[in-house]
Order: sequence, then C-alpha cells, then structure tokens
Amino acid sequence: MAICSEVQPVVLIRSPSLLQAFNTHPKYKGRADLVLSLISAYDLDKKLRVVAPQKTEWRDLLTFHSQAYIDFIRSHGNSEDDELSPSQLEEADMYGLNYDCPLFEGLPHFVLGTAASSLTAAEVVVQSGGVALNWYGGWHHAHRDEASGFCYVNDIVLCLLKLLDHYERVLYVDMDIHHGDGVEEAFYHSSRVMTVSFHKHAPGFFPGKCPSPVTFNNLSFIGSGDMASIGSGPGQFFTVNVPLKDGLTDRTFHKVFTRVLSDVKSCFQPSAVVLQCGADMLSGDPVGTFSLTPHGMSDNVDYVLAWKLPTVLLGGGGYNFPNTAKFWAICTGLATGQKLINEIPEHSHYEHYSPDFELLVTTRNRPDDNTSEYIDELLETISGNFSNIYESS
Repeated sequence: MAICSEVQPVVLIRSPSLLQAFNTHPKYKGRADLVLSLISAYDLDKKLRVVAPQKTEWRDLLTFHSQAYIDFIRSHGNSEDDELSPSQLEEADMYGLNYDCPLFEGLPHFVLGTAASSLTAAEVVVQSGGVALNWYGGWHHAHRDEASGFCYVNDIVLCLLKLLDHYERVLYVDMDIHHGDGVEEAFYHSSRVMTVSFHKHAPGFFPGKCPSPVTFNNLSFIGSGDMASIGSGPGQFFTVNVPLKDGLTDRTFHKVFTRVLSDVKSCFQPSAVVLQCGADMLSGDPVGTFSLTPHGMSDNVDYVLAWKLPTVLLGGGGYNFPNTAKFWAICTGLATGQKLINEIPEHSHYEHYSPDFELLVTTRNRPDDNTSEYIDELLETISGNFSNIYESS
C-alpha cells in the first residue's frame, strides 16, 4: 500500500446530531460509533478538518426524489404499521417502505441527515478541492420514488448532481457486494457522469432487478448489474458494470479495478470522483461472499486518491461492524497520509476487536470462482466498450 507524499486537504463529515440520526436506522445502529471511535483511536482526526453537515431542507432532496415520495416520508416516516390506514399502508408499499425498508421512529431525521452529509461533502470539495470523507453516506439502492435495500434516500445521486453544477464530468465508482442500481438508473442516459460498479453478480442476488431488456454484443441482461448494461442514448457506454463471482481475492480485484479505472480515466477524463466503499465486500461479512481484506480494498482506494482529483469517499454496505470500521479507518489514514499500525489502540470500543485486536482480517478458505479466463474475457469486453467512447470523441 502506497502513501502519497503530497496529501490533499481532507475533511471528515461528522456531528453529534448526524450520529444520532444515523443510529435511528434499525439495521445500522452502532456502526458509526465504531467507525468514528477507531478513527479517533488512531489520532486521525488530528490530521483532518471536521465539518458538520450544512442545514438541508426537504426541497433540496427534490433535485432527484419525487415530491410525493418525500411528502409521504415527512408525513408518515415516524409511524408504525398499525398506525396507518389501509390506504396509507398500500401507499407505503408502493414507495418500497416495507420489508427491508420499514418505517421507523426517526426516519425523517435520518433521511435529512444523510442527504445533508453528502451534500456537504460535495460542497467541501467544490470550495477547496481535496478529499471529503463521509462514512455516513453511500445509500446507492434508493430510487426516485422508492426505498430499497435499507436505502431511503440516494445521497450519492444528490452529491453527484451538486458536483455537476461545478464540474463538467464526474466519475462515480461503486465498490460494494451489491450492484449500485439506484445511481446507475439516475444517470443511465447521461454522458456527464460515468458510473462504474464492481459487485457480485448472480441470478437472484440482490438487487436482482434489471431495466428494459437489451442485448449488446450477444450479451443479454440476466439481472441488475449485468455487463450488457452500458447506458442508453447520450449515455451509451458511460455505464460500466463489472460483475464478479464468489471468492474474489485481493490480487484479482486489484488487477480488475486498476485495469478498468485506468481506461476510465483515459477515455472519460473526470474532473471529480465519488467513490463508494462498501465494506460488505470484505471477508467475514454476513451477506458477502468475497475473500477481500481491508488492506486489499484500500489499495484500490489509494489508486484513486493518487489521481489528486477532488474526491468524495462514501460508506455503503457493511454488516460486520468491526471489519467495516477497520476498512474505513485505513481509508481515512490513506487520505491523511498516515499508515496505521496493525495493533488496534485501546479505546472505548476496544472489546469489539477481540480476540486478536488487529486491523488484519483473515480471509475465508474458499475457492475463487473468478478464473483467469473469466477475468480476461470480462476485461476484454469492457475495454471494447471504452473504444466506442474514444471513437466518438
């Protein structure tokens, strides 16, 4: 892992009220506490500037989300199912507010806080360049008028739209076990945002949905995140999907990541970058099936940071909270030019890293289904798509 000699200005988005809002989410309560306390344990907050989210109004969410969806969350977000009428329950179901995205006490506060955190991160890099870290962000499944996959607001789309007010071309990179479908959908017809999603791809694996069926180069959609999903209209070839298989290792992922993003940088020439760092890619995650380590994944983050472009780093999935904290603390260290020692310092959440109290994560002993033949074919197909951008420019 390389540490860049010249460190850009680094900002961490953080505030007590944001932490309080995040902890209302039933699936993620306590995760941010581990992340921020580990960052502090390594004294990384002394190497960066802490910025609280700017006040955000509901109207600020309407740059992407529909008025009706936002109005429903404002009016009924704090409700229990038994407090809603049959017609309201039907409406909630229409907006995806059920199953993995239930209504809960504090939902409006959570939605506003999450949006504010990533909008502020975008504003920070616009004003001063450098790197903005928002480990509260990264909710890539939310759609314009539908919650999905624990995501109620697509803070990433809001962040990208704000950056587009100031930059001609913005690159979005999604590293998460799940395909970044909500962000892809928002910019599927745009040539100003290139979306690149690295994810597990298998029939039936969430999100599993696919847009209108298409066939390209004899490839047909079998679900969200298929390699044949390349964008449409003016955005054709500006959507890049990198479908990966179980058992993915650090070495294979770094090879794929750097090869794809080297071509992306060359043909797209982004003015700014938003990178989602989903920790559910890590070995040991209860929903993940890859064999990646925090240090291995952070090498990919370091590759992007070395471009020295205005960059927003966001969180994302991650259901093994201690491993998630390790990964994001390492990324924070990279952004601030600090290499972290393996032994985790004693701090308020020290016991969560038992029994070894180390940053290192042991990978699962499972075969890597990403054969060299599959990877070569994958890279050749994606490279062929990039050639269409070169030809049209």
